[in-house]
Amino acid sequence: MASRHLYDLLEAHWGGPIDTFAAVWSEGLSVEETASRIEADLNSAYKVTLANLAEGFEGDQIPDDYEGIVLIGEFESWSLTLQVQWLDVTEKKVLSTLSRDGGCAIGINWHSGGDNHRIFHAVDGLTVDDAPMMYIPESLKPYAHGLTMPEDWDVPVDQGSPTEEMVTTSLILIGRIVGREIDQEWLEVPHMRFIIRRNI
Repeated sequence: MASRHLYDLLEAHWGGPIDTFAAVWSEGLSVEETASRIEADLNSAYKVTLANLAEGFEGDQIPDDYEGIVLIGEFESWSLTLQVQWLDVTEKKVLSTLSRDGGCAIGINWHSGGDNHRIFHAVDGLTVDDAPMMYIPESLKPYAHGLTMPEDWDVPVDQGSPTEEMVTTSLILIGRIVGREIDQEWLEVPHMRFIIRRNI
């Protein structure tokens, strides 16, 4: 059975099943620049870990169900943005903005309510790959030596699901590109939480 350890690590810090999740690594961007480019409310900044993401949400600070919640932190020479409500950060226009001016953005997202599990790669404002996570994108294959996505989808419920294996494989692949896998140390350190407001 393929590894699922990085999915399990994320789930352990989230404290429950991860139904909707997105992550994007942005080359050379600070936390503040990343938040600005994804059009987050900079005034909503609050330092917190993923495990305590709901901390500080009281009264008028409680985000609406249609607003995005992101956690942004430094990640080697990249920034890492995690989103647990909505999938704004992996929209094509956002990836374009994060990678403009000669940069690179690599991301993944999934939604347990459907088959929307994808991996993304944008360079200098252009989307190079936007593929189902069951495949390793062509542009990332030079980093994928020894990695394969699960082919057996007939998995007993008590043994997890291929999604968990695909996410772990994708995170290993991205770790090779950015120079570090997501790990316990990063998840235990507080980073900046922002809200992506909706103008409805």
